[in-house]
Amino acid sequence: MDIIKSIWDVYDVEESVVTIGKFDGLHKGHRVLIKKAVESSKKRRIKSVVFTFENHPANYFKSYSVKNIIADNDKLKKLNCLGIDMVVNVPFDEEMTKLSADDFARTILKERLGAKKVIVGHDFTFAKNKEGNAKLLKILGAKYDFKVEIVKPVKINNIRVSSTYIRNLIAQGCVNKVKEYLGRNYQLEGEVIKCKQLGRTIGFPTANMAINEDMLVPKCGIYATKVYLGKETYFGATNVGYNPTVEGKSLSVETNILDFNEEIYGRIIKLEFLERIRDEKKFNSLDELKSQLKTDTNYIYKKYVCKK
Repeated sequence: MDIIKSIWDVYDVEESVVTIGKFDGLHKGHRVLIKKAVESSKKRRIKSVVFTFENHPANYFKSYSVKNIIADNDKLKKLNCLGIDMVVNVPFDEEMTKLSADDFARTILKERLGAKKVIVGHDFTFAKNKEGNAKLLKILGAKYDFKVEIVKPVKINNIRVSSTYIRNLIAQGCVNKVKEYLGRNYQLEGEVIKCKQLGRTIGFPTANMAINEDMLVPKCGIYATKVYLGKETYFGATNVGYNPTVEGKSLSVETNILDFNEEIYGRIIKLEFLERIRDEKKFNSLDELKSQLKTDTNYIYKKYVCKK
């Protein structure tokens, strides 16, 4: 798969099938668009292209106003696995805010990408001030000789699959419901950093993950997680919160990795959130905290480790 980081670096696409979107999450609705693009391109024997942005357009106007639910490098890896030939992964910047709908259709879709067919969702908008929509794109497609397919929303349990809905589930701590719409459990990845190291003094050492401020962090609480460390996989009890029992001041994501006792500072771990077990709570003593942590880890052992 070719990855292009500037639309002006595209030179050799004679004909293609293009699908356009932020594709934040690559959820089940996004995958319908991508599958259609891949299948249509193979049928026509031309390239399949995803046109997307490396940053969320809303964040250009207000930083961190929309948190990501997939890291950019993970998005590219997954697009490669889905069979896309080329990803145009460009920054949403001032130049994009000034591009008219007609210029986008002519310059980018027709001249640069050689679009013969463009596939978009029903709520697709584009160009400056969101002046373009799926209906206008059809008109421009007729003008510049490419077909436009508008895909209906995907619904599960009578709920439209969307990044906004999935973000709300994660923000509310309903991580056990995310997979049904996202297509996989929610994940966070980061470097293990040093903190107070209090956990090890009460028999529950934790790996504290550096938080990527671009990514959405689930609601504060205790979670059952799957932990990926190199080629190894473990289960863990993950605390998302402020550690009120010891007067914590800043948000942390720290995991007691079950059946594991190695020093891994500086290494990268990935957490897969399985379910939220309980709220974060301030305990009267470290002994109370320790007792509750035993209860939490026993629950995870019985439900996940023993089942495995």
